[in-house]
Amino acid sequence: MNHALLPHQVQYAKDKLMSLVENSFGTDFENLFHRLMQLRRPDYVVVRTHGKLGDLGADGLGLADRTLFACYAPQSVDTDNIRKKFRGDLDSAMAQRSGEFDTFVFVHNDRRGGLHPVITKELPAAQAAYPAIGIQQLGPFKLWAEALYLDRVQMEIVLDDRIPIELVVYEIGMADIEPLLKHLEQARVRVLTDALIVIPSIEKADYNRLGEAEQLNLQTGRTFAYLVEEYYRNLLDLHERDEVATGFQTYYRRMRAEHGDDADRVMFEMEGYVFGQARPYPKRELAGRAVLAYFFDQCDIFEVPPPGWGNALSEGGTTT
Repeated sequence: MNHALLPHQVQYAKDKLMSLVENSFGTDFENLFHRLMQLRRPDYVVVRTHGKLGDLGADGLGLADRTLFACYAPQSVDTDNIRKKFRGDLDSAMAQRSGEFDTFVFVHNDRRGGLHPVITKELPAAQAAYPAIGIQQLGPFKLWAEALYLDRVQMEIVLDDRIPIELVVYEIGMADIEPLLKHLEQARVRVLTDALIVIPSIEKADYNRLGEAEQLNLQTGRTFAYLVEEYYRNLLDLHERDEVATGFQTYYRRMRAEHGDDADRVMFEMEGYVFGQARPYPKRELAGRAVLAYFFDQCDIFEVPPPGWGNALSEGGTTT
């Protein structure tokens, strides 16, 4: 039975998970993180505290890539406590689990960025103190990127909630890009000369074996992709573009895993991610084409040809 999430179910799951992450603290957040990682990674091991031993500086371990996870989700944010927690967990792990891990990941639940300046200041200092290991942070958006690989049944376990499965016709895709689509629909379109419209080589489309119709859709969207670039350049939130790109990347990977080398089917699913199921009206369709072309040309979706691939073809090579 196919338990893959449809785009409207993905949006429901994202809203629910983000709310859970933001509103879970202490042990509740750890348990949520454990549920997600145990379903996402078969090698993930939950580390429980034991008497005076505690957890030896770890809340969870990824055995395959030798990763140690330390969670921190207080009800009130205190920068001094954040620093103490980060340094304490890292120092404890290095002292008591030295040689057991190659990457230390500090897991937190602050979506608003309150932890961001503190952690980004601590990361390079920690990396300098312990150059032999990798130091990373994992927040709500990265947690969602992990969750996107789950199927519907697994997602329901993580959320402890039933995801609506009714086949409905919905007019929008992912809510994250709804403001962008509306902006593009209302934008005053400037007619650019051919010299100002950057049309990348069709090499990438050919490499991915996109059909003629999908290539034509991309070409149409490229005419207005400059508006997407302008939109993100003018945003106050500099992280929004990267967060949206991560959503596109992760959903593309899911569709690629489900549909393999059927590039046209993958693109069809990406269109559903943007448009929803309802047939878009002309202005919205053009806006969506611009968004897809933008993220395609920015190499956030679909595969990038290896160096020299186009030259090999022109010299009589093959696409295999």
